[in-house]
Amino acid sequence: MGAPDWAIGHTVSGATSTGEAFGGVVYTYDPGTGVCVLRTEGDITNTHDVFVVNTAGCSDVRSKAPSSSPTTEALPVVDPARSQRRLEANVKAAQTSAANIGVGVTRTAQDIFDALAKTLPCQWQGTAINVMDEVTIAAPYAVCQGVPNGDLRAVERVQKVLANEKAKLGLK
Repeated sequence: MGAPDWAIGHTVSGATSTGEAFGGVVYTYDPGTGVCVLRTEGDITNTHDVFVVNTAGCSDVRSKAPSSSPTTEALPVVDPARSQRRLEANVKAAQTSAANIGVGVTRTAQDIFDALAKTLPCQWQGTAINVMDEVTIAAPYAVCQGVPNGDLRAVERVQKVLANEKAKLGLK
């Protein structure tokens, strides 16, 4: 598979070394690294999806030259402020997701946390689960304890939710 197969503007299709199908118009190709960027029409009008393909080990590659010589298009304008907002939102989402993963807890404890977190605001405090800043559930995750001067109804509510979620998970 030489450079003509991956020439800019050619429509290519095939399968990666892992068997994943790909296809699109070659946007750019680096023969030194064997990396090709393919562009396809996006789901939204006037948008494109971009795929990066490592051409090493690709199989069943078919290449079709464009009917006319490809034109080079200017790269789209990037809005730095929008990019920064997206970055910040993605970092915040990743931090939130990471905070929901218990450190030094069993798979069962994580399953209980995940089940509770679907309906109640939860966070890890070491190996204990803190629910609504009112209730603590410590290992073995069977009994709820309220915070001093806390709402006793919150403890009862969380205890019921805990029992139901443990039953759904097949735990006693």
